[in-house]
Amino acid sequence: MPSIPQVTLAGKSVGQMGFGLMQLTWTPNPPSDEVSFAAMKAAADAGATAWSTACFYGNEENPWANLELIARFFKKYPEYEEKIVLVVKGGFPIPSKEDLVNKYREELVKTKSILGNKVIDVYSAARLPPGVPPEQVFEALKTLKEEGLFIEVGASETSAPTLRKAAKIVPIAIIEIEVSLWSYEQEIQEVITWSKETKVPVFCYSPLGRGFITRTYKTPDDIPDGAFIKYLPRFQGKAFYDNLKLVDQLDVMAEKKGLTTPQLALAWICNISPYNIPIPGSSNPERVKQNIEAAAIKLSKEDLEELDKTLSSFPPIGGRYPDAMNGLQMQ
Repeated sequence: MPSIPQVTLAGKSVGQMGFGLMQLTWTPNPPSDEVSFAAMKAAADAGATAWSTACFYGNEENPWANLELIARFFKKYPEYEEKIVLVVKGGFPIPSKEDLVNKYREELVKTKSILGNKVIDVYSAARLPPGVPPEQVFEALKTLKEEGLFIEVGASETSAPTLRKAAKIVPIAIIEIEVSLWSYEQEIQEVITWSKETKVPVFCYSPLGRGFITRTYKTPDDIPDGAFIKYLPRFQGKAFYDNLKLVDQLDVMAEKKGLTTPQLALAWICNISPYNIPIPGSSNPERVKQNIEAAAIKLSKEDLEELDKTLSSFPPIGGRYPDAMNGLQMQ
């Protein structure tokens, strides 16, 4: 397997393809530890050493399930602890303005107790609390960093103007936003521009359009009841079928290049900026390896121009989130 480009994150060199662990626990029927561990090992061994997790990637009974899975993995395979840069999101339920530091601290103490010897390399608030000045959030995170609860401060769903303000308060190690051939709005492009200027990497979540680019679902009715994406406008009704026109075009281009459509989509993210780190997730070791290989794929200027033209011709129909969640999107 070819080696993949490297990016500096929290002072360490990591592969330009990361690994998202959400679907290993935040699902009605999570895979067994044996299955999850095989995927996690495959990711690390192939060079995806930047991992994305959260304090709430579980169910109502146990929101800490993802962190507990990671702890069990490192207990069984302690030799991987130093190889992995762990980026942890928190702040759910969203704390009040008056209680930011205490709530984040309480969550971090619990996280550290679960992870044991594994340090939290980066911690970020998953969403900026609505109505709270962003500067106050990053002041709180700076305080907790100085207390030694984690190594570096990250950001999530944060706009370029807010990142500029935040970086004056505390160094930002990484920004996590949605980036894909299906999510490349102006505000996303502005964050990537900021990243190139500052050399702060971008964790690109949902890089395969939450399974839309991979055709996980053929119709809206295929989406299981209770699945989060069932409530997203892009997956509903006529919008679903209109959005498939983009995937049709991507399939044609991928076939011409001898790639899978997911590999084309991931390679595009890596090619538009050397600081982009897509974080696809999978419990299938072979799929994990195929995804990671995409970081080494070089697209030509003509390829990128063709993809730009395709995106302009087939813009996504519907918002990234329902209107009710507007307050939790990029601020």
